Amino acid sequence: MDIMLYFGSFNPIHRGHIAIAEWVLKQEMCDELWFIVSPQNPFKQADELISEEQRMEMVRIAIQESAYPERTKASGIEFELPKPSYTIDTLDVLKKQYPDYHFSLLIGEDNVNNLPLWKEYDRLTREYPIWYYPRRSSEQTSFNTPARLLPDAPFLEYASTEIRQKVRQGESIEQMVPSGVNRYIKEHKLWTCTNACKTK
Repeated sequence: MDIMLYFGSFNPIHRGHIAIAEWVLKQEMCDELWFIVSPQNPFKQADELISEEQRMEMVRIAIQESAYPERTKASGIEFELPKPSYTIDTLDVLKKQYPDYHFSLLIGEDNVNNLPLWKEYDRLTREYPIWYYPRRSSEQTSFNTPARLLPDAPFLEYASTEIRQKVRQGESIEQMVPSGVNRYIKEHKLWTCTNACKTK
């Protein structure tokens, strides 16, 4: 089985993430797409994140509202691994758990320039195909990357940072996140001043 792994903090997951996942599945680029919810990105500050359980639950909600819920999975495998989590370590664990599966990676264009800084970069790029989707705000790739651009993929229009800012300012995010995620954020008062004033 071919599995594409979509790594991210998903803080929160939004319609752009789902649109990319649906596009990949529609193109039959994999049998299933797994959202790997990362507990801590080594390139980001940990205090930017809400709890792992809350981010995981919002991914599950978004999947159920997506076009391919039966081919999409939310995984918290990195919650059980040492922090900060590194992609190659996660892949080593997954290969042991699913020796007959073939894994590929899906990342945003904004992560491409950082690829050479990833742990065991040479082995990672040698053993696993890496695809990236376009971001309007991304800098042009500055090296001959082994990662491949998804052909004709939709632009990721939204940013989780922008969504968090809008929530703090009391602005609507209805058009930016799946309806169930919007309800979850309101019900749990995420990124309000009582919960997350320190999150910038």
